[in-house]
Amino acid sequence: MSASASYRYRISSIDWLRGLIMMIMALDHCREYIHINAFFSNPLDLEHPSYTLFFTRWITHFCAPNFVLLAGISACLSGLKKSKSQHSWFLFTRGLWLIFLELTVITFGLWFDLHFSMVTLQVIWAIGVSFLLLSGLLWLPKPVIFSLGIFIIAGHNALDKVSPTSGSLSQALLWLSHQPGPLPIGEGRLLLNLYPFLAWTGILLTGYGLGALFRPQISSSLRKQWLAYLGGGFILVFIFIRWINHYGDPSPWQPQSSFGVTLLSFLNTTKYPPSLLYTLMTLGPALLILSVLENRSMGFFSWIEVYGRVPLFYYVLHFYLIHGLAVVIHLYQGISWKQLNFQNGTAGVMPAVGLSLGGVYLVWLVLLAILYPLCRWYGRFKKRQTHQLWSYL
Repeated sequence: MSASASYRYRISSIDWLRGLIMMIMALDHCREYIHINAFFSNPLDLEHPSYTLFFTRWITHFCAPNFVLLAGISACLSGLKKSKSQHSWFLFTRGLWLIFLELTVITFGLWFDLHFSMVTLQVIWAIGVSFLLLSGLLWLPKPVIFSLGIFIIAGHNALDKVSPTSGSLSQALLWLSHQPGPLPIGEGRLLLNLYPFLAWTGILLTGYGLGALFRPQISSSLRKQWLAYLGGGFILVFIFIRWINHYGDPSPWQPQSSFGVTLLSFLNTTKYPPSLLYTLMTLGPALLILSVLENRSMGFFSWIEVYGRVPLFYYVLHFYLIHGLAVVIHLYQGISWKQLNFQNGTAGVMPAVGLSLGGVYLVWLVLLAILYPLCRWYGRFKKRQTHQLWSYL
């Protein structure tokens, strides 16, 4: 295989994994908007555990961290044909663009609130801020950037118990970087930061460093080997640290009423912000998948790559479709339009309305079927465009 062909194939493997991640991501958001009472309950509740509901939520834990990791790898690959200055400017402006989208288009899709009473910072915001920071770090060697990412992932949980003075600058910085929560931004308005950027930046910088493995001059066998070592190593370190139960997650596991529920407790790591253990648990298997995908055709399952080629298009569109379907289900089940309240932080979702978990899975499959031709069309359309503007979309 030629260097150029190998390079294209490796991009395909990354897009395939991204596509799989985004399919699973849509399941989580279908559950949140459409499963009965999902907005008002915790699917990971261990006092009244449901294995089906728990693992429906747990499997989606793999989405956000690997979405960010692959964004870092893609950021590295996007700079192969750019000067450092050009690449820095691209990452800086793309970061600003992603933050703008989060605050406007994506926030509206989440809440359908014309008054924007709840502005939400999620994964696109975290990637945007990380791109801004990465744009200033590009002149460092890739191994240094990778090491910085690993250092942040490993060390940020040391901030878990920090309690700065209320109203201080340090409290604001900690809220932005590490401790999630709401912040009043005016009468009747909240800025809800679900994705403090620090840990996510660590994941993206790690991905950027890993991007060096995907350069055309790196042999396929070496790349496969390194991805396997890293993936397996992450999983083993997760098991070891989680078993010790002293560091790496603010919620230690505890013995439960049965072995099965104890296992749920062991796997129930913290996403907001992503703890060291959460990150190891989710990135390790993804790196192993990338290793397995190396030089392998996906055959029948190659269609999954279609979703992964247009991640931003898919991400924005799937929120609008899922939220719109939730509204339709409310109306079908007898809720009048006047009863729907989009300004109370529940996105118009009401208690005791929605579908069973089986119905959620059915809606999810229908959603993927709707998104597939749209993503395929947009991917082909975007591929024909030559203006640099399209690299932001």
